[in-house]
Amino acid sequence: MKHLLYGGLLLAALCLWACRDGNLGLGKSLVESSFYNVYVDTCTVDISTVKLDSIETGGDSVCQLGHYSDDVWGEVYSSYYAEYSVTNFTPSADNAYLLDSLVLRLIPLGHFWGDTLQEQRISIYQLRYPIVLDNDEELYNTTSQLLEETPLTTFTYLPRPGAKREVEVRLPDALGREFLEDIVAQDDRFNSQDNFKKYFPGLVFKAEADGGCITGFLVNDTAMSLNLYYREVAVESEEKSLTFSVNMDYAYTGIKQDCSDSPLSVVTGGLENLVHSTDMDNRAYMQGLTGYYNQLEFPYLNDLQSRGEIVSIEEAVLCLYSLAKSYNEVSQLPEDIRLYITDENNVLEDYVYGSDGVTVQTGDLVVDEMYGKETYYSFDLTEFIRNNFGTWGSKRQKLLMSMNDDDCATTFNQVVFTNEPGQDRQCRLKVRFKTYNEQ
Repeated sequence: MKHLLYGGLLLAALCLWACRDGNLGLGKSLVESSFYNVYVDTCTVDISTVKLDSIETGGDSVCQLGHYSDDVWGEVYSSYYAEYSVTNFTPSADNAYLLDSLVLRLIPLGHFWGDTLQEQRISIYQLRYPIVLDNDEELYNTTSQLLEETPLTTFTYLPRPGAKREVEVRLPDALGREFLEDIVAQDDRFNSQDNFKKYFPGLVFKAEADGGCITGFLVNDTAMSLNLYYREVAVESEEKSLTFSVNMDYAYTGIKQDCSDSPLSVVTGGLENLVHSTDMDNRAYMQGLTGYYNQLEFPYLNDLQSRGEIVSIEEAVLCLYSLAKSYNEVSQLPEDIRLYITDENNVLEDYVYGSDGVTVQTGDLVVDEMYGKETYYSFDLTEFIRNNFGTWGSKRQKLLMSMNDDDCATTFNQVVFTNEPGQDRQCRLKVRFKTYNEQ
């Protein structure tokens, strides 16, 4: 899985509230026995926050551009690095070719993180050298490149939630004329991709620090493209254009984050450095491109064995509550989060599936549109709890939780989970089980 997988200890004391459905006497003439249905509403959930060292963002059809800073996530810069594909063109010796403009075409997706009333400034730099893949032939949000000291141009835009109005940015005419003259002259630099990227390594879209929003942009054959507009002059003048598309194999979103003054300052990369929610004011954090996800365990699950001589799990539902007012018009909740089963060594074994055993659960999201206090995700963990009930140590499985791969690599969607001990709205495991006792 691309990037992931990889939670604070919301250690609330285990509170059991039993609801008995009556004494069912069976074989009373032989053995006095009783069956009971028992419901546990607040079985302790241990949720921790983890940070991925890196996320694979190469080749994605969405990029993020901008700068945003707040008290929770710190200061985040999102940039885009792109190599461009060479374009074939056969000029006519009888015609003249005149530059009109060299223009970048950007199409916002309407996705955003931050204040959409504040303009964002983006500077466009030329790469100093062609983009090189990392050792494993991938590109990540942490991959670094050298760029020229002076930007080719800088532009501003005002994010518009839900709108996909095209943005055009004109690059220097000197660069456009150089392109056109070399193409018309059939210079070797335009004969192959290798030659072209040595001549023109690509572009970097870098946010300036005065911005207050990060916006998603589409990337495809025409979006984020470099367009050379010119006139072909023969008997008559005709307007034409050449399109240089992003070479998706050598393009990626890069992230820089400074959370030294935020609650996340205690979280460093790697699953071995997970931080329990009790060490983070009873909260746990998940976000896409910055790489925060969660680990979950149920440390007191086996205490249920004390409820009877024989205990069988009938149903288990996990409810994870979002901190009230942690999402709004600035921050967007993920609609799809996944649970992954791991062994004691954190080796991934499988997804958590639905009751059909085939459909991957995505954390049924319930949103409290009025007050925001009753917003939560839920998972049916019946099978997982059955498999782990009565196990200890190396036999006990754990859960990792993150957004799906695409959202993790292309969005800043986020959720802050709350697990305040003794509060109604906290991460909890609801278990219904049967007990059998001899009298």
